[in-house]
Amino acid sequence: MTATSRTGIDDVDVVLLVHREPPELLARHHAALSAATGPGWRGRALLVENAAAPGTSAAARGHLRACYPDADRWVLRSPRNLGFARAMDLALDACRGRYVALVNSDGEPDPAMLRRLAEALDAEPRAVWAAPAVHGPGEDDDPPGPPFEAQELSGTALLVRRAEFLAAGGFDPLYFFYNEDRDASRRLRATGRLLLRVPGTRFRHAKDGRSARAVFLREWHYGRTIQVLLPQHATRPVREAAAFLARRPRALARHLRDGDLPGAAAIALATLELPRGLLVAAARRRRPWDGARLDAWLQRHRGDVELGPVP
Repeated sequence: MTATSRTGIDDVDVVLLVHREPPELLARHHAALSAATGPGWRGRALLVENAAAPGTSAAARGHLRACYPDADRWVLRSPRNLGFARAMDLALDACRGRYVALVNSDGEPDPAMLRRLAEALDAEPRAVWAAPAVHGPGEDDDPPGPPFEAQELSGTALLVRRAEFLAAGGFDPLYFFYNEDRDASRRLRATGRLLLRVPGTRFRHAKDGRSARAVFLREWHYGRTIQVLLPQHATRPVREAAAFLARRPRALARHLRDGDLPGAAAIALATLELPRGLLVAAARRRRPWDGARLDAWLQRHRGDVELGPVP
């Protein structure tokens, strides 16, 4: 796989999802992202206001105008929190570029990140996703090197081949928050598509949100989605679900030992949803999520959001 040098990234759109981020975090994020898009970038900058707080919305719109003056600026507004998967499906549907960048608002890309990821996708037509090395607490910061095929990629920072990803089903709306990227990774690879890690460029991820409430919500959403993901994609669903359930008490004890009461409470609450998770996983095994189902879902839900240009 040999990457070729690009003359520009106007065929790359950027999705900017906001919810409750403080203005100072958005300022750091957009300063780095605008350096990555570069002067004169004319792709679509799509701001997704996912039940955004008024201060977050105002700051994000201000950065959209100031940082991307030549871009095709749009806003997709939802009055309720859609979660990540649903918001990203609607955003990808509203984009027009060949490629779309999905980047967490609590991180900062290297100046060359978007170009390097686009070059990697240009060089490998079978690849649908490309991701940089991700640096930050709990992240696997791959050492610099050439692009390589990955088993899974997280949604922290991704460049997506838009039309092909939507045709493959995009993100499954079943996954409200967390593990939608792991589910999509597995579905893409099962159909022969490739996922590329591009460690020659980096995304610094700060992982904003350390309050007790943030810890509780993070652990709860992760816990309730992982217990769908594992049996959904398991070779032996019953055996692997039983093994997963047997590990839960150890996870609960570890959080209690570390004094993480919100995390322990979240895991306990998620475990109460395990029967529902197993039923949902079985339904997805019988009828897998795909492009036709996503298209029908988009037809039903485009009217749930407001889409319009930002002057």
